Parts: sequence; C-alpha cells; structure tokens
Amino acid sequence: MRFLCLITVTFLTGLAFAANEKVPLDPTTGMKMGADWEIVRNHCIACHSPQTILRQRATEANWTSTLEWMQTNGGLWKLDPAVQKTIIKYLTTHYGPGDSGTYRRPPIPATLMPPNPYATDARLEAEAKKQEGLRPRPPAPR
Repeated sequence: MRFLCLITVTFLTGLAFAANEKVPLDPTTGMKMGADWEIVRNHCIACHSPQTILRQRATEANWTSTLEWMQTNGGLWKLDPAVQKTIIKYLTTHYGPGDSGTYRRPPIPATLMPPNPYATDARLEAEAKKQEGLRPRPPAPR
C-alpha cells in the first residue's frame, strides 16, 4: 500500500512540475517556443506583428473562427488542413483562455460606442446604407 501511495505522489509531483515548467520564448518575436511554433511564426508573422498573437487569448473554437475569417475576408491564403490544425493547436495550447487578466475583452457593441468624430461623409453614408440593408454582405464562409 505504501508503495502504491509513493508512486501516486511521485506521479502527481511530476505532473505539477510539468505544468509549472516555463516554455522558452523566442528572443526575436517573444512567441513561446513550443511544438510547431516555427510554423505559426512563418504563417502569422508574414502579415501580423507577433504582438497580435501575444496579446490574444482564445479558445480553440475562437482561434479556428478567427483563422477562417482571415481566409475569407482578410486576404489569408487557403491553408492545408494539416497546417491549419497545427496552427490552431499551438495557439490554443500557448495562447488559450488561461488567465482572465490577459484575455482580450470582446469588442464593444456599436450601439454602445460614442459617435466617431473622425468619420468621413463617405464612411457615414456607408454605415447608413449598411443599417438600411442596402450594402451587400460579404460572402458566407464555405
């Protein structure tokens, strides 16, 4: 019985140590150098500052949605499904929800935003048409 307790305590201590183990940071980008981090760096840093990733925290569903939105609306090329899965896994593992103090807040609804003092007439007209349903919507994701 003591032997079984000793093995259990040793195993749990190892798990706790592994959970607290720090992942080294890339000195250039500041990204966590976990498994497949180079793939993420090479794909994401082509368009974004590393800070765009470092300041975000999201669930797997949110990271997936964001990546799909970028492919549909943001100019991101279509990724191989295996590469996309690798990127999502890295982002979820290293930049998942975790500590709520570092999670980016959701966007403020437009109805709660103050009027934009820098809006141009063209922007105001486009927003009015959007509200009236006269502006075409982007194509639905496939």
